[in-house]
Order: sequence, then structure tokens, then C-alpha cells
Amino acid sequence: MHLMPLSPWLTFRHAKEAVRNGRPEEAHRLLAPLAAEGYRKAGRLLRDVAAAYVARGEKSHRADNAEAAWKDLLAAEALNTGDARVSTLRTALTRIGVAECAAALEAAKPMHVLTVVGRLRDRHTQRHDLDTMEALAQDWVMAHEMADRGDFLLAQAAVDKIRTRMVMNPTTGLDLFAKQLEGRHERYRMAVANLSEAAEANKWADASRWAAEVIAAAPNHREARTIQLRAWEALKPATGSYHPNAAAEIVPLMAVVEPHHAAFAYAPTKAAESGNGHRPASSFRPESRHSSGPGGMPKRFLLWIDGVGGYLVCLSNRVTFGQATADAPIDVPLFADVSRMHAEMARDGEGYLVESTRGLHVNGSPHERALLKCGDRVTLGTSCQFLFRQPVSISPSARLELVSGHRLPLAVDGVLLMADNLILGPGTQTHITLPWASTNVILYRSKDGLGVKFAGSFTVDNSPCRERANLVLPASVAAEAFSFTIEPVGARL
Repeated sequence: MHLMPLSPWLTFRHAKEAVRNGRPEEAHRLLAPLAAEGYRKAGRLLRDVAAAYVARGEKSHRADNAEAAWKDLLAAEALNTGDARVSTLRTALTRIGVAECAAALEAAKPMHVLTVVGRLRDRHTQRHDLDTMEALAQDWVMAHEMADRGDFLLAQAAVDKIRTRMVMNPTTGLDLFAKQLEGRHERYRMAVANLSEAAEANKWADASRWAAEVIAAAPNHREARTIQLRAWEALKPATGSYHPNAAAEIVPLMAVVEPHHAAFAYAPTKAAESGNGHRPASSFRPESRHSSGPGGMPKRFLLWIDGVGGYLVCLSNRVTFGQATADAPIDVPLFADVSRMHAEMARDGEGYLVESTRGLHVNGSPHERALLKCGDRVTLGTSCQFLFRQPVSISPSARLELVSGHRLPLAVDGVLLMADNLILGPGTQTHITLPWASTNVILYRSKDGLGVKFAGSFTVDNSPCRERANLVLPASVAAEAFSFTIEPVGARL
């Protein structure tokens, strides 16, 4: 049995009753169709609905329920009735967000600052002090990352730079961070000198102990992790002491300062022994190894190529882009003036389609969706730009190169969108150039997961291979002319 639609008169009556009883969303639902049809009375009643939204939002604001207040405010703004109280409520709620960011900086929680700023950006809030605190938080996170890979002098310089720009904010949290940084640096300097001596003398028990000490101070120190793996391998036959999870309890610097974010837990990574330290090893939690799609295929992984660079590799057909915050479930997080869920790029038989309703330009022209071609310059928001490349004519895989100075939470050189394979090699028809390789190296996906193919001999985690091999993350692949490491994506990405 089909219910007859309510007459306009009865609809108006129900809407008025809903407003009187504090149910503006119900009145909104009833009146919206009539307003769209041109009923002037519906338009007048919607002003009452907006006022009811604001009244309820003000009540939530007084009860310290900012999220409920924002929900009602945005609903009232959507009606665009010109009620001055709407602007007043927005100002009050924005002040709360700004105060929350300032408190997070004082408490040494830069990731929380980025989360709050991301929410405010999504709500179309623009303030100079928010821009300043966002930049401070981004630099703070990068200082933490520098310390984690052993670049303590750079981290301390970054802290000094942050301090000069925090003239309007208390430096309590920054002082705590700097003090802990100094202590970790002192511990690192002593340990790294002893580690080098032990490794050169092939004293692997001492090397293992000093490597653990270095990693305790700098969890992403690439050389220490490499020596630690060599020490474990050397000690395994004699003592059975090889224990790949031995460093899992190491707590990096930011975890001490910002304990509420479990994104900063680390486990050991493998790195090619022939590496030159050009790229930092990434951070990841042990469970990241299992965060994969069907058939054990990871959705994303990190590719570190010694002497070349580092890349975030995305395997999904749909990839999302957005603000780098602690709680945004996005594939490519960006330190940029973009929304938390800003854009999506999809791969199909026709190519790559990028879509966004929050600010998207392709080659300078505004779009809500656009089919990309090789060489297109894509702008997200006002200034975050990347070049779209498909360098291999026979492969649908693509490479994104950030060209605007913006960055991801980890220092990578680009993003690779992997379809069936990635080609690494010496020529121009490659996704990544390996200048010293004589022939191509191919990373491919199959029903068994990830694999590598190379016309020659190579090793995977020091085990000899020829022609091809399956890869289980994390893994190190090395040959005479190249070496690279693939790792799970950590929680910070």
C-alpha cells in the first residue's frame, strides 16, 4: 500500500511542530521539496529551521560539545538565511579549534594539531594563526623524523627554527621535545662510534648490542639496522640468537612526547648491505605486514632504492589524496592546504580519472573530474601540485612527482601507481631509472603476491635467486649493480 503524500498545508503544520519540539532536521526534510518547488511559505519557515539549528548548536557549544555544535552550524549555513547568529556561532567554534591547536602545541602533540586543522579546513575555516600553527606542526613532525633517522643536528636546527616562530605560543612542549632530543643525541653519539669499531673488527656480539643502542636513539638509522642484520646472521649458527623482533620494543622520540598516537611504534626493517644511506628506512608496526588485500597483496608499500630514492607504491585501482592527519584513512597523505579527503584518482581501461569537488586544476584549468594524460600538471587545493607521468608505453602504471615543495609525512621522492608491474632499469622506458643496471628489473603482481624478475643472479634477504622470486614484505633485493628494499607502510602513512 502506497502512502499518499502530505498536502502542503499539512506539511507546513508538521514542520512547525518539529521546529517547536527541537527537531529542525525533520522540519528541514519536510520543507526542502516544497522550497524547491517555489513555495514562498516554505522559504520563510526554513528561516525558523535555521534559527532552530543555531539555537541547538549554541546549546551544544555551552555544553562543550563542539562536534554537535559544528553539525548544526553547517546545517544552518547550508540554508543561507542570513541569520547573524550563524556567523557568531562559527566564530565561537573556530576559536575553540584554534585554542585546541595551541594547547596541542604546548603539550607537544603536533600530529593532533594537523588533525584539528584538517577538520577546520573541511569546514571552510581560514585563519592566519591556523596556517602558522599548521606550519609549525609540520616542521615539528619533520624534526621528529630527522631525529629518528639519526640526523640530530638537522632536527635541532629545525627545533630552533620552530622556536623563533612560536612567539605567540608557549614553548613548554617544544622545550620538552628539545631536552629529550638532546639526551637521545648524546646516547646516539656514544653508541654509533662504538658500533663502527665493533663492525670493522667483526665483533658481532658487540655490534649487535651497540646497534640496538643506536636504534634506541634513532629507530630509523639505516646503517645501524643493516649492521644489526649482519650481526644476527653472523651470530645465528653459533648461538641461535637471531631474533628479528628484538628491537620491536624500542620507543622513538615522538612516542615519548606524544603518547596518544600509536603511529610511532617501530619494528626492525631490512636494508640492502650495499646501501649508501641515501634514504631513511621507514617506520612500521609489526602488524602492518598483514595489512594487505586479497591473496596477501599489500595495498601500499615503500620502495627504497639505494643511490636513487624512495617511493610510496599504491596498488589499488582507486587512490585517495588528502591532508596528513592522524585519523584520515587516505592513501596519499599530504602536508598541504588540502581537505582531509580532497581527491580521488581511479584507474580503468581508459586511463586515470581524477575527481574532486574541493579544488582541482589540471594544467591551470578548474575541473571536478578530468581524464589525465602523461605530462599533465595537477593542482589540489590552491597550491599542491604534482606531475602525472606514464613513462612506459606498454604499462598502465603511473608516477606522480610532487613539484610544489609539498611533501608526505615520510621523505619520499614520488608516488607510484602500480598496475600489473613496475619497470626499473637503465633506459627511458622505465618507471624508475637504475643508472648502473645493465637490464631491466621488474616488480610484478600475481596471484601469489609480489614478485621480482631479473635476467641474472640476485639475492632476496641474502638468499641466492635467479630469474625471478616471490617477495614477502619486508624484503631486500640486491645484485651487483643495484639494491633496493621494500617495506610495509607504517601508521604515519
